[in-house]
Amino acid sequence: MSMDINLLLLDVDGTLTVDRGELALEPEAIKAIQRARGRIRIGLVTGNALIVAEALTKYIGLSGAPIIAENGCVIKVGSSTVMLSTLSARSIAEELIKRLGLRPTYQYPCRYLDMTLDVNGDDYNVVNRIKEELIKMGVEESYAVETSGYAVHLRPIECSKAAAIRRLCELINVDCSTVAFIGDSDIDAEAFKVVGLGVAVGNATRRAKEYAKLITRNPSGRGVAEFIELIMNGALMR
Repeated sequence: MSMDINLLLLDVDGTLTVDRGELALEPEAIKAIQRARGRIRIGLVTGNALIVAEALTKYIGLSGAPIIAENGCVIKVGSSTVMLSTLSARSIAEELIKRLGLRPTYQYPCRYLDMTLDVNGDDYNVVNRIKEELIKMGVEESYAVETSGYAVHLRPIECSKAAAIRRLCELINVDCSTVAFIGDSDIDAEAFKVVGLGVAVGNATRRAKEYAKLITRNPSGRGVAEFIELIMNGALMR
């Protein structure tokens, strides 16, 4: 495999963490990021709220890095924040909370467009219940609902990580074919198709692995460290 990577984009939950379903960051991944940051441009692509992603970049040594937050609804480049839709899912989410007895996540008050609901039990069952309710409400063509494994996300249907990566590349003048994106979930799978190299960590979902061009041997954050090591050693240029 030969590829010149001009931008490395990292998912957070399940990817930079010690494992899927865990919140603690993997020390090996953070060390690898800090070793690589002077040699390659690195950014975050996450379902987290922008304020959470911005704080994270500061703590892991990536202050000022480009950020895609809320699963592609919000982009932050430098001092500029770009919303990829004029539609927010907040009012619909609040109605679903009432109808289905769901709970908002702790990030809910900080979010702009993509709303997150706590998962209790089978998250795919919650997704299906929400989809049925959206049909009853007549808004199924306006909103997408997915699970990240950490929360159920409800967002404007025109927003996605894939669309946001395309837009980010336009904003910073980078060819998408020179971008690598590493993730772990179904939400990341579609985005793998718009970059030059989609990478799934070793414990990624089946769908993510199907769409990826490369799968790391190691899981989650250790998989990130493994991939960054490949970049640093020039293994992707051979």
